[in-house]
Amino acid sequence: MNALIIDDAADTRLYVRALLEGWGYNTVEAADGLDGLDRMRETSIQLVICDWIMPCLSGLEFCRAVRAAQFPYYVYLILLTSRSDKSDLLAGLNAGADDFLSKPVDAKLLRARLRVAERILTVQGLLADQNRTLRESRERLQYAYDQIQRDLASAARIQRQMLPPPDRLVEPFRAESLFLPAAHVSGDSFNYFYLNNELIGFYLFDVSGHGVQAALFSVRLNASLLPALTSDWTAAGNGSLAAGFPGPGRFLSEVNTRWVEPDVEFDNYATIAYGTLDKQSGEAHIVLAGHPPPLVLRNAGGIETLAAGGLPFGMFPDVNYESQRLVLHAGDRLILYSDGVTECANPQGELFGIERMQSALAARPGDNRLGLTRELEAQLQRWSGTLDFQDDISVLVLERDSET
Repeated sequence: MNALIIDDAADTRLYVRALLEGWGYNTVEAADGLDGLDRMRETSIQLVICDWIMPCLSGLEFCRAVRAAQFPYYVYLILLTSRSDKSDLLAGLNAGADDFLSKPVDAKLLRARLRVAERILTVQGLLADQNRTLRESRERLQYAYDQIQRDLASAARIQRQMLPPPDRLVEPFRAESLFLPAAHVSGDSFNYFYLNNELIGFYLFDVSGHGVQAALFSVRLNASLLPALTSDWTAAGNGSLAAGFPGPGRFLSEVNTRWVEPDVEFDNYATIAYGTLDKQSGEAHIVLAGHPPPLVLRNAGGIETLAAGGLPFGMFPDVNYESQRLVLHAGDRLILYSDGVTECANPQGELFGIERMQSALAARPGDNRLGLTRELEAQLQRWSGTLDFQDDISVLVLERDSET
């Protein structure tokens, strides 16, 4: 250990130096406080034995300067003094001294003081090592956390890109949607697409759970719910590539059977609303796999609710899903939504509920065809009092053209 001896008396420096080197210390000398500070800037020194009364810079001023310098390690300061008044000792402690030693220096007492200093510096060194380790660990964790956040943000962008763009048309129907993930990524998703010259396909699903696991399940399910023979969107309607589509009930049953492995416990499942729309007649066939029943907002007034459906998707094999039939007339709107809408809670824990949702939908003027989801989003935010929802929220609205 390096020790600095500061005293304007050369004989005192020589005596203390001889003692310290005999006990295994590496010593550095200085004749005054200013000289001592220069030595500390040149050499790593953790132990200082300093006289109180010195020219240029006193022992008290030296102590204050050391504490103000904030060295990257702890410096143990022993003041040499003939003072014994209580006020003087308090002044020394307040200046930053750790211990005092009376002059002339007693070798045995100095050795005892140094043992105390060694114990304290050892503990300080251990604490410094632990703090350094903690700091390095925290930096690694912060880097990993930042990387995860970047990855999640990228995943969220990709997931949004998988949704149909807001300006996509499904003539003679129009669509609008709402997508509010509870986290970066969501277990909700929806889509609409041409099946052939006559039919439009659509779905909205809600995967159990939240976060990355639900989002990965969602990505895989999105791919499975698009019939393999469906034409490309840009070429839609120019043929009948999906002419063999078996209907939403049978199709969803077949996909579910492929998904569910016998004797394997499921980690996630999904509720799904899946259907088709006839472009000419407006006839819809909709399958519900444990999903909240869609609503039909009639242009003539009134709201209808479909009947509840079958078991959630991905829980059991060989489920036979059956479809419900309805007809959308000119100006009617079919509204699919996840339970994040109706189960959105206010600060008192009260749920938004289906009745409030129906009131929000019915309040829209009949001649204001679009903006339904924007109004619903505003009401949900006012209800919850926050922009951070506890569950994923998604809504898909398909409206038959009023001129059809």
